[in-house]
Amino acid sequence: MNYFEPSPDRARECRAAMERALWTSVRPFLAAPVTTAPDRLELPPMPTRAKALDFGAYFDLALPYPGAAPLPESVKHEARTFLASRFDEAFAETDHGEAAASPALPAISNLSPACFTDEQIGRLSRWWDIEPENAMSLTGVADFELARARGLIETAFARLHDCAPELFEEICTIIGEIVIARPDGSHRASFGGVSSFALWGAIAINFDCTNDWPTCFRSVVHEAAHNLLFGIARNEPLVADDPAIRRPSPLRDDARPLDGTFHAAFVSARECLALDRLLICHERHGTLTPTEVRAVEEMLENSVISFWNCVEVVRRDANPTLLGEQILAECEVWMRANFALELEER
Repeated sequence: MNYFEPSPDRARECRAAMERALWTSVRPFLAAPVTTAPDRLELPPMPTRAKALDFGAYFDLALPYPGAAPLPESVKHEARTFLASRFDEAFAETDHGEAAASPALPAISNLSPACFTDEQIGRLSRWWDIEPENAMSLTGVADFELARARGLIETAFARLHDCAPELFEEICTIIGEIVIARPDGSHRASFGGVSSFALWGAIAINFDCTNDWPTCFRSVVHEAAHNLLFGIARNEPLVADDPAIRRPSPLRDDARPLDGTFHAAFVSARECLALDRLLICHERHGTLTPTEVRAVEEMLENSVISFWNCVEVVRRDANPTLLGEQILAECEVWMRANFALELEER
């Protein structure tokens, strides 16, 4: 199995495994027996598509919140109530027939009361914003900004479909929702997008960084790659190093766990693959304007540099597991084969 190359089949297997693990793990936390076959030992072979909020509610109950203060009991009670309802709803709606030939585009929403309840906004915000020292303090955007972001993201997906159909299908299988947000200005953290294992299947995109569709294209590929890697490594780590130990990061000012630098290498390589396919499609069909070509070429160059800088740190400081070594080696093979000139110039 090659973990680097896009694979819709692997994405479907990954989603099914994540959903099954979620619903199996949820049952012990429910305050009361669920109404759907509470005594059943076997769960359906293919549960319905779980939402990021389902994962977030489970993690509200299962993990100590890594933020500034423990979660109050009222939040945990709401999480149990929400999951009990969702558990019944999910299995009642499970479709045991053939999977759809092609998944739908991710839903695009706003981190605002127009799209989510106050409890849901709190759950999304806390699990995307888990580093008090680098707080993002997410908030929603205006309606006209949401409409602009939606148009750019839909254009990005249309271009992705044309230039890399397998990657398009993989991303649509992994990502169910894209939430538009921005920092509220109370902190200095800067980000283009954000993902979290605790909100698997959803990503947040910073509206302030959505300058054009190529930027959205890269952000979607980047954050989807994080989610894919979360799913691949759901049962074993990518590096054997203590996550409390931090090393200087080639991409950020603050020191990062080596697992984070490993992730950065993988997603940078995935950016390279998608941006390269975009340029190849342009060479064949003339799909980009001169301005867009320059922007994509610059992003591609930056992604290639980012990959090799991250690999240098991982190879020097980290101890990849067998899974991590396989994934990293696959990335290196692909990058060397496709960007030999850039490698030789380093």
